[in-house]
Amino acid sequence: MAETATQKRIRLPDNVMSTDTTGEGKKEVSMQFSTNPLIINLMRKTLAENLRPKEGKIFIAQRTDKIIDVWKGLIKHNFLSVPVLQQKGNKYYGFLDLADIVKFVVQIFGESKLKIEKDFWELTKREEYFQNRIVKDLMVYPLSRRNPFRPISRGYSLLFVAEMLTQDPNLQRVPILDENNLLVGLISQSHLVSYLYSQITILGDVKNKPISQFAQIGLAVTVKKTDTAIEAFQKMVNQNIYSVAVVDAQGILVDNLSVKDLKAISSDATLFWRLFQDVDTFLTKLKSEHGTSRPKDVVCVTKNATLETVVRVCSETGIHRVWIVDDNKKPINVVTLKHVLHEIITN
Repeated sequence: MAETATQKRIRLPDNVMSTDTTGEGKKEVSMQFSTNPLIINLMRKTLAENLRPKEGKIFIAQRTDKIIDVWKGLIKHNFLSVPVLQQKGNKYYGFLDLADIVKFVVQIFGESKLKIEKDFWELTKREEYFQNRIVKDLMVYPLSRRNPFRPISRGYSLLFVAEMLTQDPNLQRVPILDENNLLVGLISQSHLVSYLYSQITILGDVKNKPISQFAQIGLAVTVKKTDTAIEAFQKMVNQNIYSVAVVDAQGILVDNLSVKDLKAISSDATLFWRLFQDVDTFLTKLKSEHGTSRPKDVVCVTKNATLETVVRVCSETGIHRVWIVDDNKKPINVVTLKHVLHEIITN
């Protein structure tokens, strides 16, 4: 079967697995892979605050800021989240991320089936409502539990941060505060994986570990390209995930939709009607307007792909997850940055 034009599939030599070829059932033979102590020692000696964001900037919001302004900032800096400062006492209240804004948008626009031609003014009213909301309108309990603000002070090691990120399923980034409670650093999973890629030569043979032997892996959640964008975002909200695989009528992977793609409705909130277009049209317009900020093609691998491949792809493209497809190019699983970190740190 030929690959579609919208797919980029990474092929690797199938030499890391052994199978029973007797015809009585194929069986994988598990191999032992380990992380080189050199990389662990290096991370133990490296101070967390020395791992600076690629952009060299830290974006901070106030609880009284308008959601629309925070949204613009996240899109401008290509960030997934922003620390929120409570103006009184300069106390950090938590994180607000694009997933929270997606949830808010779905709550406003997803409950009823609007017909754009007939209900244009109703949609306009909802846009006005969204534009007038401020950060504290979204940051209500149990947001802090789902999206925790767990800071560390200067002096902690990169290994300590990596262990935090792998042990807490809800933790996506770790802030670093100085003695005056000022934010001086912010380490995300993507920053840490990019760092590990820069040290790939000393990572050990764990880098050759195939995805099929990972201790943790996720199931692929899919939407049809003919589904509406609002339905796709609703599925992300319902299942508390950041991305869904987009498939055609045959179930073949053709694209990817993530919370970052909300920017297709524009940062000034004037294109909410696009949420009622089908996913295929929604993504086509997104690519024409923001093509340089996302991979040109959907990235997928087979279960024989190695940890090194996933680390390389995520580091070079800036994506946070890689879809795993079967021989028919149908998505079956997904491997995330947290899965990768878990394999390296717990080996």
